[in-house]
Order: sequence, then structure tokens, then C-alpha cells
Amino acid sequence: MEIIFDIETTGLNPMESRVTCISLINVEHDKPVSFYGENESLILRQFWNAIQNDTKTISFNGDGFDIAFLIKRSLINNVKVTNLFKNHIDLRKVVNSFYFTYNKYEKGKLSDWGKFLGIDVVTENGAEMINYYEKKDWKTIKAHCEEDVVLTKALFTRCKECGLIE
Repeated sequence: MEIIFDIETTGLNPMESRVTCISLINVEHDKPVSFYGENESLILRQFWNAIQNDTKTISFNGDGFDIAFLIKRSLINNVKVTNLFKNHIDLRKVVNSFYFTYNKYEKGKLSDWGKFLGIDVVTENGAEMINYYEKKDWKTIKAHCEEDVVLTKALFTRCKECGLIE
């Protein structure tokens, strides 16, 4: 099974911020599934239950942000981690050639790749999700997170078609 995931948080520091939404999409399906709301422990448990150790995971910048954030927040919330991401693809590394060379200043956000793939990005920038959290606007947070996994799935498909990943 191959699962694409993305997270929304209240900030960049997992010691001070929290997870507000995690969206997943199976590469064989078109409909995302999301876990969101006030109960961060529940969100994390639902996520880890969905991705057991044998699950291949795909993200955009997961190695640079999402994975460490999820692990630290799980530790803080005493939630069992069921996948150590040994079978993980970070598409940001793939499309920016980080597997061959690393340039931390390399441009190319997920929304930029969506435009190249002909996908209109309709939700707000991820940084705006903090404001929606303060308003408890779960619908907007969920919509943004789900849009990101759909974009990531489209990029994953293109990378496979172009032979960048198997």
C-alpha cells in the first residue's frame, strides 16, 4: 500500500505548536481521508493506525518538516508510533534533485508544482492555517490539507511517468 500524507500545524516548532489536521490519500484512490480537530492525541492515533510499518509513505517536504513534527508530537502526547518511515519518498527531494545535490535555497513549493501540472490551487497558503485554527475553522483547514495531498498525488504520478521514481 502507498499512502500520501500531509499535515497542518499551528506553527513550525513542534515543542510549542500542535498538529491540527493530517490528510491521507491512497495512490490507488481519489478521495482523501482527514483527521482533524482539537484532540491532537486522537488525530495522531488515527494517523498511526492508518499507516502501519509496511506502508510506503509519500510526502512533499516530509523529511524536512512533517515526519519530525509528527514523531515529536507523538512523543509529547504519549502516542505509539507505528511507522518509522523506512519506506518513504520525499517528493521535494526528488523534484529538486536533492538526492544528487543539496541546495537549501532551492525554490519550488508544492503550489508551484501544482501550477506546472495544470492544477489550480484554490485554498489559502499553509501559513494562513494558523489563523483558521484560532477561528476553529476546521472546514478550511481540512480543505487545504486535502488539496495538498491531491497535489502531491499528481506530482507523484508525474514523477513516476517521467522515471524519477519507481
